[in-house]
Amino acid sequence: MKVTVNLPREQKDIIVDALKVYQEAIRKISAGSDFQNEHLNYTDFDIIGLSGIFSDMGVDIRVEMTEEVHDKFVHNHGVDFPEYV
Repeated sequence: MKVTVNLPREQKDIIVDALKVYQEAIRKISAGSDFQNEHLNYTDFDIIGLSGIFSDMGVDIRVEMTEEVHDKFVHNHGVDFPEYV
């Protein structure tokens, strides 16, 4: 059996904020370099898409896992899997 959770807006906003910080960091690294890092350029582009996915009000993000993964979450990560209501 699978456990499925719809990620609430507040959690998606945290991810968007984190992506913005990550994007700013890689842009500063790229700007301060004498050469263009192709990997960072692709990552920057991917962040734009991911930010759009997580910030769009019409997109639902679902987290799906087996019951076994859910039950071992606290052991694997040191925190209970969040319960969203």
